[in-house]
Parts: sequence; C-alpha cells; structure tokens
Amino acid sequence: MHLFLRLWNKGALSLGKPTLYLVILAILLRVASLAFYPLMDTTEGRYGEIARIMAEMNDWVTPWFAVGVPFWGKPPLAFWMSAMGIKLFGVNEFAVRIPHFLASLVILGICYNWAKRSLINPFYVIAILSTSFLFMVLSDAVTTDMALCLGSTLSVSGFWLSLRGAELYRKHHQCLLFIGLSIMLLAKGPVGWVLVLMPITLWVLLSNAIKEVWTRINWVSGCILAILAALPWYLIAEQHSPGFLNYFFIGEHWQRFTVPGWNGDLYGNAHARTYGSIWLYLVYASVPWIFILPVIAWLSKSKNNVQEKFRNQEFKLYLLLTGLAPCLFFTVSGNVLWTYILPGLPSLALLLAILLGEIKQPLAKRILFIGVSISTLIIVGVLIALTIGHKADSKSAKAVVALYSRQHSSKPLVFFNDRQFSSMFYSRGKALQAKSLEAINALSKTSPFYLAVSKPNLTILAGQLGSLKFIGDGGDYRLFLKE
Repeated sequence: MHLFLRLWNKGALSLGKPTLYLVILAILLRVASLAFYPLMDTTEGRYGEIARIMAEMNDWVTPWFAVGVPFWGKPPLAFWMSAMGIKLFGVNEFAVRIPHFLASLVILGICYNWAKRSLINPFYVIAILSTSFLFMVLSDAVTTDMALCLGSTLSVSGFWLSLRGAELYRKHHQCLLFIGLSIMLLAKGPVGWVLVLMPITLWVLLSNAIKEVWTRINWVSGCILAILAALPWYLIAEQHSPGFLNYFFIGEHWQRFTVPGWNGDLYGNAHARTYGSIWLYLVYASVPWIFILPVIAWLSKSKNNVQEKFRNQEFKLYLLLTGLAPCLFFTVSGNVLWTYILPGLPSLALLLAILLGEIKQPLAKRILFIGVSISTLIIVGVLIALTIGHKADSKSAKAVVALYSRQHSSKPLVFFNDRQFSSMFYSRGKALQAKSLEAINALSKTSPFYLAVSKPNLTILAGQLGSLKFIGDGGDYRLFLKE
C-alpha cells in the first residue's frame, strides 16, 4: 500500500491529477471490456480457436489450425498464453484476452524501469504508450503481437542499460537482452531478431561504438543461450509435424515479405500492400501522439539552450532507430499489417517523453492532458461501437451460436458457405460446414439440422428459403431449421 501511494503521489506530481485519472480510466476501460464483446474474425477468432484446441487436447507442442491440421504459421507463445487463460477461466473472451493484457502491463513496467534508469520522467512514458491507439487496441486483443513486443522491449531496453545503465546491474540487463531475444523466437520467430538487431547495428555504426558494444556485452554466449532456450520447441515441433521448419522459415520469413500477394499461405491470404504502406500505418498506430509530436519538437527546440540541445543525442538516435525499425524493415515488404508497428511504440514513447522533458513542466502537463483526453475519447468511442453499436457482433458468430444453444436441441449446427473461426470457438469445435447447395441437400437426407447463413449469402439460398424454418437473427447471421 505504501508503494502504491508513493507511485500515486509521484504520478500526480508528474502528470497532474486530471491526466493521471484519465490514464487509469483508459486502462480500467480496457480491463472491463475484455469480456464485453465477442472474439472477432478473422484474427481473434483464429487464434482463440487455436488456443482452445491446445487447451482441449493438452498438446502444448503443436498449435492446431483445426483438428488434424497443424498450424505452422506462428510459434506457440501467444497460444500458450491464451490456452493457460482457458485452463484458468474456461472458454470465454476474458480467458483468451487477459494474458495479452497482462503482457501489455509488463511492457509498461519495463518502460517505466528503462525511463527511470535513463533519467526520463517514467510517468510521461506510461501516459504516452498506454494511450497510443495501436497499443490500446492490441492490449485487448488475441494476437501474437503483444508477446513479440514484450520480447523486443526487453531486448532494446536491456541493450541500452547494459551500455549506459549502472555498472552494478550491467549483467542483469544483459540477461534481459538475451531473454527478450529468446522470447521473440517463441513469439514470432527470427523476424523479431531483425527488428532488434538491425537498429542496434545501425546505432553502433553511426555512433562509432563497435568496440564498446562488443567488449561490454557477451554476444556470442548470450545469443547461443537465447537460441538454445527456444531450439527444443522447434525440433520437437518438426518431429510432431514434418514440414514445419521449411514452411515457417522459407515461407513465413522470406516469401511472405518479399513476394507481393504471396499465395503460399496455408491458412488464409497474404496481405498484399503497396511498398511503403507501413509508414502510413505508423500514423494510425501512433494516434494521437503523432499529431502532437511536431508541436512538442518545436517547443523543445525553441526552449533549449545550447547545452540542452545536445543532451541525450545518442539516446535519441537509439530510440529513433529502434522505434522506426518496423517501418524501415517492412518498407520493402509487399505483405504488411498495421500491427507490425507495435514493437517500435515503446521506444517512440520514450523519445517523446525526452522531448516533453525539455520543455517547461506546466506546458508539458497541458500537452499530456490533451493527448490522453483524445485517446480516452477514442477508446470510449471504439468500445461503444463494438458493444452498443454491435460492430463486434457483425464480425463474430457468437450471437448465432448463442441463439442455436437456446434451442436446447441435439440437432447439429451447420454454417453455409463460410464457417468463421469464431463459430468453432463458441461451439467448442462442433459447428459443421456446408460449402454448397448440394452439400445442404445431402445433409437434409440424413437428419434435421440448424443452418446458419450470413446475410450476404442469403441470396444464394433464395430458392431454398421456403423449405427452411426461420428461427431468428444473430449478429450477421440468420438461423434456420432444416427439417
């Protein structure tokens, strides 16, 4: 309790009570919303269902896309997290989302420690990062990105503090650097190493710090240990499902990023985008701070004296390179998502906090209040749209599965044409699929069943509707009984 009160008093002094209240409100809204809306397709539904199968089968080696179909697209860390949530809390939205939210809190804690040890106001960092749009969205979502960000944040902070932190804790911070690298191998694979080691290499070259970095950090033994910590899973996974290593390293880590519209994706479609689209995604991901940054930079420049102007220059360069690393790397990729920005946000938050610290505190507090207020309004608006506005229901099969369950019937539930991953999650893997009218007719000859049809597909069944008994609407689906 004493620690909490001390942190509260420091936070109120640094941010001002109104801003601190808003930051806490934004975090509490995210906690409260974990169970307020259904898993949405395709990403949340897919990864939630993979975690459900993992927990049901107690197979902690191979993630399964469906029973009998291994999922080779990602390592297991994010699925382990959600599956453990299911083991603790059952099959529901809260269970699969809470581990990723907790990971976001750990990231905030890492950034707090990094900022404090680097003589940056840590509460500025917490306020900025926790209210950045992409960070807010993904802290509530079932994805692999927050696990990756956890590893990358450990690594980039561990590297810097190994060089510029207190000598007493140098070995401790080196351990964090390599633990982060190992986490990334289990979260998304070698791409995480690129997002960390590429900007570190650029910083070393630009800062002429090759000798210092090589002598102060045990790179060889650290990297070997990081690889050895993750290697057993990779080898066992290949044993369980031969072909995994080839698909994962060649397909997912080369062809996905170098071949626009890559058609080798076994689990969906590649996200073909114009080269350089990742920079536009940076704008979306950094709202509202991306628009406040020019004001802060101008004020910082105009207020600084000559001595202050060159203060923290090497640190600013490091934060800029690590913050923009996803954009630099994915600029030449033809397949990108806006979520790829996430690993860079912690460094950018520290960089913005440095600039805020270079202007007068009353002005910095007002700027933070404006930014946090905008973010809080955005998250409230998003939650209203997802819940009251039923946007989440329109992207999930939860409502129609619930409607089916209320019929208390042993007749099977069949989805026409498209069976989304959320339908499998909420039906505990029991939902069936009929891909054509012929399949429906074949099923009707065996036994009665309930038929869920998405509203865009109703026109395809126009000639069959007379033989179906209408039950009701659930989200974007209409439920019928085929007798």
